[in-house]
Amino acid sequence: MSLKLSRPMATPSFLCITVLCFALTACVGGHYTSKSNEENKVYPVDEQGTKTIVHTIGPNGQTTIHDTQDPIAKQQVVAEEMTEQVRARKAASLEALSAAPKRQPEDPIYVSLAPPVLDGKMQQVENPKGAVAQQIRNEFASDPIIKLVTGNPNTAGLRKPRATPFSADVAVSSKVSVKEVYGLNRQTGKLGKVVAVVFEATITSQIPPSSYTVSESGHILQNVEVSKRFAKQVKQVIVEKIGPGIPAN
Repeated sequence: MSLKLSRPMATPSFLCITVLCFALTACVGGHYTSKSNEENKVYPVDEQGTKTIVHTIGPNGQTTIHDTQDPIAKQQVVAEEMTEQVRARKAASLEALSAAPKRQPEDPIYVSLAPPVLDGKMQQVENPKGAVAQQIRNEFASDPIIKLVTGNPNTAGLRKPRATPFSADVAVSSKVSVKEVYGLNRQTGKLGKVVAVVFEATITSQIPPSSYTVSESGHILQNVEVSKRFAKQVKQVIVEKIGPGIPAN
């Protein structure tokens, strides 16, 4: 991987949607929403203008039902029950998988390695294009345990019955940037600004639930050596920290 150098380079959306939907539904059905002390209060208004609170939604999303017979309140109860059922099923699935037998140390670990995201400066100096991604992948190619697969990083570690024997156990996303940092000039022995390449990665797995970050940096002209050290860190996290908790196939 060669580089060309020019001059020196210097809370959840689901909750919001739920609240919004019920607020809109309330207005259409003769119900109105008011906000008081960080609470959303939903109530119907009759012909005489009488207001009776149906339910309130607190700042943390917790709902208090005041009229269980009101249609809007009933919709809210159904929505919360569905959300709780989904949460319970996911928790039960994770618990069952966590209790399952674990992989043996010599068993493979299937890894989804996303192409790195390069910042603007790194894109300018990368030559040829794609060299950074290929250099990182090369460091995993001969690993006896880690096997690279093409998979959806968002489903890494979900351990459903596999559609193929090569679903990802672990997802790795990374970014590479070029920065000016203070370092020791070997020729003068003095501190000064040097151009460095910085590799950063996020390593995630849902079984076991885990997320790790690693980084490695060095002089940009030593980018190959830096990428090797970076890949070594990533592999150590996968094999030593995440690997022992992965369920057996």
